[in-house]
Amino acid sequence: FPPLSLLTLAGMTPQDKYKMIVRDEHVESSDVDEHVDIVAIQTYISSAYRAYELADKYRERGAKIIMGGLHATSLPHEAAQYADAVCIGPAETVWNKILDDFEKGRLCKFYQGECTGSAALVPKPRRDLMNPKAYLLRNTIVTSRGCPHHCDFCYKSTFWGKNYYETRPISKVEEELDDVQDGLVFFLDDNLLANKSYCRQLFHSLKGRGITWQSAASLDVAKDPQYLKEAYESGCRSLFIGFESLSSESMKSVNKNVNAVTDYEEAIRVIHASGIMINSSFVFGFDNDDADIFDRTIEFGIKNKLETASLHILTPLPGTPVFTQMESSGRLLHKNWSLYDVYHAVFQPKRMSPQELEEGHQRTIKEFYSYGSIINRALGTDGALKRMAYNIGLWKVDPLWRAIIKFGLMPHAKEILRGRLLYKDQAQKEKADVFDRIISPSRLQNYNNSTAAA
Repeated sequence: FPPLSLLTLAGMTPQDKYKMIVRDEHVESSDVDEHVDIVAIQTYISSAYRAYELADKYRERGAKIIMGGLHATSLPHEAAQYADAVCIGPAETVWNKILDDFEKGRLCKFYQGECTGSAALVPKPRRDLMNPKAYLLRNTIVTSRGCPHHCDFCYKSTFWGKNYYETRPISKVEEELDDVQDGLVFFLDDNLLANKSYCRQLFHSLKGRGITWQSAASLDVAKDPQYLKEAYESGCRSLFIGFESLSSESMKSVNKNVNAVTDYEEAIRVIHASGIMINSSFVFGFDNDDADIFDRTIEFGIKNKLETASLHILTPLPGTPVFTQMESSGRLLHKNWSLYDVYHAVFQPKRMSPQELEEGHQRTIKEFYSYGSIINRALGTDGALKRMAYNIGLWKVDPLWRAIIKFGLMPHAKEILRGRLLYKDQAQKEKADVFDRIISPSRLQNYNNSTAAA
């Protein structure tokens, strides 16, 4: 995705005073030798050291550094060692003051952004400042901020607070939808479908635009099949759902009360019945987890035909209750932030060793995305080839995606994603069905048996 926060701040910055450049180090290198007067750096925990390194280099060349984002908000005094000013929380409510203070040469060390009212201030991002060929999904839009649920391991609560949830004016969202050209949108809300009355307005705005979209939602959305049907009719084809664990005790221990583990399978059935795919999320390392959690999760995913899964190691992030608990009990192994990336065990688990947690996590990823698992999860589904391609395309061919970005072929990849994997209308579905008939369930099963035997 493009760096939406930086593009949003660029949208708030007066163009008659500032010439703006946006650098995303996921797709390009920063040029610290270019002449700049002020640099805004967004920090996330696993890239914090790189952010600090860049800040030092730019400061050596005379630039003023404004640091913000999740990590800077969680540990503002740490970030302040490398910045002239630190923005705590959302920047929209203080960005104009920061610029005014910069122009007058009187930057404060800390600026406290206010959550309430910030959603209405979000302008149209300056997407013209990014390289459209560098991203699979260029159109990222936020319609709301915060989440009604407050899980103890979630980083976002440290940024937005525990009692904040706010939607943007529909008219502002529609302005961004008007600019969508390739028909693919990812709504980056933490919980898009939380406000039904608001979302029904959004669904109405989406209809007739030819847009296919994805977003995140909590599991309780499955309690309203009609609501899911309306989401599908407006273009929804995939939802990120945080299942997190197959243990009810684990969910209680981190205050994720919205998840009733006994309802998981029925919820999946309801969401799938609406025509919407599921990008599931599972976290390993809760205090109730032992070594069998990995196999149980793989089996659950295959049995319930989960299209994809984001598989993470529990990571105690600064500012969260989980971090506070583990720090106070002496269970943190270190504070090397570069390893706080959800792929390393940075704490002492209760029922396995850190090495067992890391090895089990890696094995789960490998087995969940093995060709045999991909085929098993596709067998018997509507659009089996679509689901296979979705898995293979997004998880098995990372070098190919890098080549696509390098050689500027992203527009073609986006057309494939929209037309083949997330078909929007009946004509696209019929084209997909032709391929699904060519690779029939029996042929898939035969191939699966042969790979299993090998």
